[in-house]
Amino acid sequence: MKKANNKFIYSIVIPTILAITMFVITFYVILIPLFERSMMDRKKEMILELTNAAWSVLSEYQEAYHNGEISLEEAKEKASEHVGKMRYGNEQKDYFWIITNSPKMVMHPYRPDLNGSDLSNFSDNHENKLFVDAAELVKNEGEGFIQYYWQWKDDASKISPKLSYVKGFSEWNWVIGTGIYLDDVRMEIKELKKTLLKISFTIILFVAFILLYVLRQSRIIEEKRLKAEKQLLSSIQKYKSLVNASTEGTLMVVNKKVVFSNTKFTQLFEHDEIIGSKFSELFQMSWNDLADMIENPKKTSTFETELVNARAGLENVIISVTQIQLSGEIGYIIVAKNVTEKKRIRLDANKMSEDIQLSLQLMNQPIDNLIRKNVCCNLSTPIHEAAKLMTEQECRLICIKENGQVIGIVTDTDLRSRVLAQEKSTNKVVASIMSAPVVSIKKDALLYEAILRFKQSNVSHLLIEDNHGEIIGNISSRQCHEMQQNSLTHLINQINECSTVESIKRIHNKVPILIQAVFTSSENINSVSRIITAIADAITSRIIELAIREVGQAPCEFAFITMGSEGRSEQTLKADQDNAIIFAEESEDNKAYFLRLSEIINENLHAIGYSRCKGDLMAGNPEWCNSLSIWKDYFSHWINNPDIPNVLDSSIFLDLRTIYGENHLVDQLFEHVYTELEHNQEFYNQMAKTVIGVKPAMDKKSVNIKKFLQPIIGYLRIHALYHSVRETNSLLRMNELMALGVLSEKNADEIEAMYNFLMHLRLKWQVNLILDNDWPENDVLLKHLTEIDKSTFKRIEKEIASLQDELKSAFKISEYQ
Repeated sequence: MKKANNKFIYSIVIPTILAITMFVITFYVILIPLFERSMMDRKKEMILELTNAAWSVLSEYQEAYHNGEISLEEAKEKASEHVGKMRYGNEQKDYFWIITNSPKMVMHPYRPDLNGSDLSNFSDNHENKLFVDAAELVKNEGEGFIQYYWQWKDDASKISPKLSYVKGFSEWNWVIGTGIYLDDVRMEIKELKKTLLKISFTIILFVAFILLYVLRQSRIIEEKRLKAEKQLLSSIQKYKSLVNASTEGTLMVVNKKVVFSNTKFTQLFEHDEIIGSKFSELFQMSWNDLADMIENPKKTSTFETELVNARAGLENVIISVTQIQLSGEIGYIIVAKNVTEKKRIRLDANKMSEDIQLSLQLMNQPIDNLIRKNVCCNLSTPIHEAAKLMTEQECRLICIKENGQVIGIVTDTDLRSRVLAQEKSTNKVVASIMSAPVVSIKKDALLYEAILRFKQSNVSHLLIEDNHGEIIGNISSRQCHEMQQNSLTHLINQINECSTVESIKRIHNKVPILIQAVFTSSENINSVSRIITAIADAITSRIIELAIREVGQAPCEFAFITMGSEGRSEQTLKADQDNAIIFAEESEDNKAYFLRLSEIINENLHAIGYSRCKGDLMAGNPEWCNSLSIWKDYFSHWINNPDIPNVLDSSIFLDLRTIYGENHLVDQLFEHVYTELEHNQEFYNQMAKTVIGVKPAMDKKSVNIKKFLQPIIGYLRIHALYHSVRETNSLLRMNELMALGVLSEKNADEIEAMYNFLMHLRLKWQVNLILDNDWPENDVLLKHLTEIDKSTFKRIEKEIASLQDELKSAFKISEYQ
């Protein structure tokens, strides 16, 4: 009876629930979004037609001018006045506006203060240059839609998102436009949703009532069927009826032979000759083996086996065997359920999951297990001696040392291309064929970072540095590429092949999904941030290359640098631009070139999804696009005049690193910085105050994770700067400070645990927001936190206070300062 109840649940109840669920999903996932899109399309069509109507007014006055009825100036004035008085909408407050393609305001009925003004630098409160965008759109396409933020009709105190349709009037170089407030559309959609929800609820109730009735009838039928099954035990004909009525493949076996089978069972085989067949001719097991495995003849026994000569894909079955009495003879009812396809799908899914997990884990491995020990010689070693040493040590690379430092390398390829191919004497010194300077990477770098370094530097080997900058070994590109099974590398390769901003944006939209996948395969949150940063670096580099292609080659060496979280390789999915340019030679022409280049880069990054910095800390700002000498002056001023604003400015740039261009410009800048910082205790004291002054805490509704991270990052930054640690990544700074003895292992573990908890929660929250089509934020609502999360935040508050107390002591900060 229990099995019958289970069968009823699986065959009747669950499909019924699934039917209702599918209806609800279809309604909410397909129908409601379809209505929303349809309503938005109608609104767009409305403002398009309204704009065409206003445009025709301009055309009438232009025709009057052509006919000599009025002058051109009079035609423009009357047309502007006519359009300015046109209203529509429920409140008759919706309007039209006109600009020139300069752009310059011709007429705006609610903003007469703008009439006649230059709009080139006019932007809304979200940094959208709406009139510039409108003029550019008309210039390129003649007409189209733009989205921006504007005052609510005639109420200047209320700002709302707006969608406008603009169209050019080429005879006068005018652009005319009108728009709809998206809040109005959303309100209409909300009302529509309410109506649809009422309808759907009514339908669901009606369907549920019908399905409940069907369930009741099905239950009655099922009970009758069970009762009939018991009655059929008295005769073979009844059993045959039972077998024939079964929805699964069923047969009856007497004396090891099939005496009856239903159509469902016959369909499993290539042939129809089932009746009279022996059991062992149909199944991959003997009857004796089956009989031995039946423990209790009074109960149904279940086994997994295979069919012989079955149709393709139907081989694997689970059989249920029940013993019956047939006029004094023992018979068996056997029910066969096919499991081949389900098993294949399950195995494929498991394999795919394992492949993805393995791929991500491989690419997020540190490279230290690939490091090979260096074989070295000096500059004056003859080539043949170096080759002999490489052969004896069975290595493909030899390092060239001078004064104990590795200054170059020679590889097997170098010996072939620079010696044998050029018939050079092997008695010459090895320095004549070495490659220099060497390209290196930190030993705790991840595999994908090494692969990217190989690609960027176009070398076959990388030398490995320890935390003190000492060369300790090497790895080859061949080793890394043999392990390359990673979607991240493929994504970055795709970015490098993109030729348009639009194609890069499509790839950038995949990042949240990739990060969500990485979350399931890696506990190392630093790796996740570095992956996001690596993608951002690749996108920025490609955008710079496309911009250079547009404006021409740079007139001198330069470095495009990034600051903030990307500078620390700690980027999250809430990504604003923080960048600048350092160029080598000061001149007005050079500055004009790099400003033009930077404006294109900043605009294109904004279009992709990296928002403009609200503080305008971007390379397109003339203040942050300067020669190396001016940058040195900036830092000298900040360091030698250490008030709080100057310290805050310099703190941002102390996390900078090169994204594209010549890194030696940044190295020269930091040599200058460390010189200026030497013995400048006042600067360090002021910097410590900025860290001590941050007091993160949970409020009643939410917690800002960034505010909790700031004092931890600041604490590591000031100690790294004080001890001349050049790393910008917080955890790498922490490791070097621990190696120098500045931090104890216990303190480092505490800092790493706090940092990982905060970053993990921050990224997880932002991924969820993006996948829900929301904007990524740093504020997490308390209702989404567990009690363990909340208690962890409270503990972190105390740990941060302890770090700040340590800074007070280390830099002698008084409570009264």
